[in-house]
Amino acid sequence: MSTQYNAPPVGQCGNWYARQDFMPGSTPTLRVTGRCTFGTPGYTVVLKRAEPQGINPRILILDKVVTPPTGIVTQVVTTIDVSYEEETSTKYEQVQIRPDGPIIDVEITS
Repeated sequence: MSTQYNAPPVGQCGNWYARQDFMPGSTPTLRVTGRCTFGTPGYTVVLKRAEPQGINPRILILDKVVTPPTGIVTQVVTTIDVSYEEETSTKYEQVQIRPDGPIIDVEITS
């Protein structure tokens, strides 16, 4: 499957994708990817499992933590890849990215 990755607008994240792999012979793993665009380089974005999780055990909630650059940086629009990976046998149906992200459906491969 080919996926087109366009850069989201400056200051935003997008192109979110979630897939959970249940292929025989491997550890079940959930992978979430996306892209974030900023007006300067040096930003970092981390997805962390929210604690506590919500009431629906089929929706994984991830918190998006954005850290701006320190010091002097050039003014160049920069897009970075963001990813999260978790070994889990829980079959998630959706992933919610907080605070402002979407709820995305999880593609299951087996």
